[in-house]
Amino acid sequence: MANATVTKIQQRLIIFLFSIISPLLQAEDLTLDPIKVQFKWQHQFQFAGYYAAKEQGFYREAGLDVRFLEAQPGEDPVDSVLNGKAQFGVGTSELLLHRYHGKPVVVLGVIFQHSPLSLITLKNQGLDNIHQLGGRKLMIEPSSAELFAYLQQEGFTPKAYDIIEHSANINDLISGKVDAMSVYMTDEPFLLQQRGIEFNSFTPRMSAIDFYGDNFFTLESQIEQNPGRVDAFYQATIKGWRYAMQHPHEIIQLIHETYSQRHSIAHLQFEAQVMQELMRPMLIEPGYMNIGRWHHIAQTYHSLGLLPEKVDVAEMLYFPNDQKALAKLHRQLLMALFGLILLSGLSLFIWRHHKRTLANKERFDTIFMNAPLGMIVIDQDFSVRQWNSRASQIFNLNSGEAFGQNLIELIVPEHQQASVEQNLNSVFEQNMIVRAENNNLKKGHEDILCEWLNAPFKDQSLKSTHIICMVRDITQQKQMENQLRHAAHYDNLTALPNRALTLELLKTALSNSQRHKTKVAVLFIDLNDFKPINDSLGHQMGDLLLQKIANRLTKSLRTNDHVGRLAGDEFIVILQDIHSLSEAKKVADNLKSLIKQPCEIDGQNLSVHASIGISLAPDDSLNLDKLIQLADQSMYEDKQSIKR
Repeated sequence: MANATVTKIQQRLIIFLFSIISPLLQAEDLTLDPIKVQFKWQHQFQFAGYYAAKEQGFYREAGLDVRFLEAQPGEDPVDSVLNGKAQFGVGTSELLLHRYHGKPVVVLGVIFQHSPLSLITLKNQGLDNIHQLGGRKLMIEPSSAELFAYLQQEGFTPKAYDIIEHSANINDLISGKVDAMSVYMTDEPFLLQQRGIEFNSFTPRMSAIDFYGDNFFTLESQIEQNPGRVDAFYQATIKGWRYAMQHPHEIIQLIHETYSQRHSIAHLQFEAQVMQELMRPMLIEPGYMNIGRWHHIAQTYHSLGLLPEKVDVAEMLYFPNDQKALAKLHRQLLMALFGLILLSGLSLFIWRHHKRTLANKERFDTIFMNAPLGMIVIDQDFSVRQWNSRASQIFNLNSGEAFGQNLIELIVPEHQQASVEQNLNSVFEQNMIVRAENNNLKKGHEDILCEWLNAPFKDQSLKSTHIICMVRDITQQKQMENQLRHAAHYDNLTALPNRALTLELLKTALSNSQRHKTKVAVLFIDLNDFKPINDSLGHQMGDLLLQKIANRLTKSLRTNDHVGRLAGDEFIVILQDIHSLSEAKKVADNLKSLIKQPCEIDGQNLSVHASIGISLAPDDSLNLDKLIQLADQSMYEDKQSIKR
């Protein structure tokens, strides 16, 4: 009975306390500060967090009356903020270039951890390799330096392709007006999928160029003159994005009913789904940015000649000072609590601490069960103590089937069980995190490849009693990596090494020849009569003929020789450990005889002749480019002699 009486007293004290604090905290909310936010495009789910912050009252609670401005084609949000049309804006990572050129922009936070910008081609055009875009028409939108860096990384010069002004119309790609188009992966791919059109996507991340996307920003003057406004906008915006990504269906309806019907519900749902992958809101707080990533972006711009090698990126980044906000809150609480007895303050502290503890536990359980990674907790006997939803999806086993089972015996193939057990023991014995890749078994004995991160869980004595195992299925990722690795080095049509790999093979051959004091011959092959066949019978017949000739060349060479396709009907043969020019000429003559033999394709006998030029290392040169140039010249002379 006494305890119940104390509880009632505590509750009354808490209510009384908040009745005092509340007016003090709300005293500043009498008027709202009007501000404008300039978007980088028109209303769509791309800006969901801002809509959520407004409609949920987060901006109003922060003392802000926010209005959103749509962008029109060709309009730069940086200019809108600089000329005072808006106080805040949403821009690309090119804010770094604006800052370098004297525009006092400051990045407040990052929304997309990975840029959605990509280059796409249509599958029915056969352009499924980035290296096939040489000489093609590319439609690339402004502020797309990351795409140009990607093309440069893949060996393209600015003259290697034609740039067409971006129309923001996907029909230009479908009609064949352009061969490739830059798009946001959250947007245009939906239109192609609706029409049943398959496409290839080439993202800068394929060449380790990883930019941020949709960075919200302001000016230095805003931060200096209105620090409270900037902090309020920042906090409310982050809160809005957190809400939007947790309630996407609600925000989709809001956008469609209140802001714009330019996109259908299905289109907005597609945006939201892709953005989950680009933002990873379950793992990364919206707005989070890393100074190291910004240095990576600066280095990429430097490689394009747009920035010097060393740029101080820290000066353009905003990191909110939570300590100031806490100090302000503490002052308000001290004013409200002044004169109250110690018991009321203590009861409030206990109540709030208890509530926070329960909330944190509930939040941890929610994060654990719904994490995008498989998460498993095992004890020292490797028995499963916890098993989340994603683990159930990966291994096709529900938590009831897994609980209490030996994890190793449950999902590890027998031949790998010993090594997995050794890894897990090292986590316990050395209190260290162990990363591993190994094969695992799904229910039904389907074999998959998984990546594991095993971390020790320590008790109060700092002894590891459990392991938290984080796992993801990387089977498809590894297959894709292998395919991309192959596509990056081999010609899609002939399966021969492409230009880039051929040059690497030649570089290696020259290095070996210098070490072993041997010679290397470079044979430059061009097919003389190929174009008339291509023009009269069509590209498909021409492609089949190239495949036949490539197969003949491959089979005719020694195992230590190489043949690669440069482009079109041009090939290079690398002869290692060759003794003389005359020996190389004999090989060239044999290849000519082999190439001119008729090829039967679809009931027709087709034949072409070849011109072959030769250069020899070290006799002619040891420089790779010089050797190819000399062989090319020699081939041209051979071609002229045939015409005479």
